[in-house]
Amino acid sequence: MRRTERSASRGTTIVEAMMGLAMLAIGASGIIAMQKVTVVANRDARNIEVANEIARTWLERLRADAMVWNHPSSANYVSDIGETLWLGPNVKTPGSEAWFRPVNTNLGLYGVHDALGRDNPTGSLAGPYCVNMRLTWHRPNRSIRAEVRVYWQRQNLAGTGKTLANPLCGQTPGSPPNIQYDTDMYHFVHATTLINQNIAY
Repeated sequence: MRRTERSASRGTTIVEAMMGLAMLAIGASGIIAMQKVTVVANRDARNIEVANEIARTWLERLRADAMVWNHPSSANYVSDIGETLWLGPNVKTPGSEAWFRPVNTNLGLYGVHDALGRDNPTGSLAGPYCVNMRLTWHRPNRSIRAEVRVYWQRQNLAGTGKTLANPLCGQTPGSPPNIQYDTDMYHFVHATTLINQNIAY
């Protein structure tokens, strides 16, 4: 009877303790790996949301710009699209349109945004978010197809042998490095809308 009680009260062996620690380490490594994936996913989701907000901001700026595009009308037969900030100087016929970075130094707008999506009024072209636009006639002198593209640098490019645009937002769209096709190095958000002339009757 004493032998049975003595064996039942015996402590754990070193092998059992090591097995317990090994199981704890396996579980902890899984949690750490899952946490890393979660952090990356949260960062990417935040970047996409900020880029979407920047694209929406520029679409609203284009709509506001169209408010002064209200001729010809029954009162005035001369088009006043040339009085707009972005539309008149940049709208092209289909096939000849090209991407451009919207710049207006008087308003402190350079098509460059900071990490929170705010305009960078300093003229720095470092990013991290850059804006390109493309304007095409949908119905000549009536409506314009407006495209806004926001791009930013992908993470963890070290060791890939690729060279990033420097400064990031200072590249002429379509010229080397050809940012619009390099999805290995940059993320993109693309927004499109139709801008109508505000005809005054």
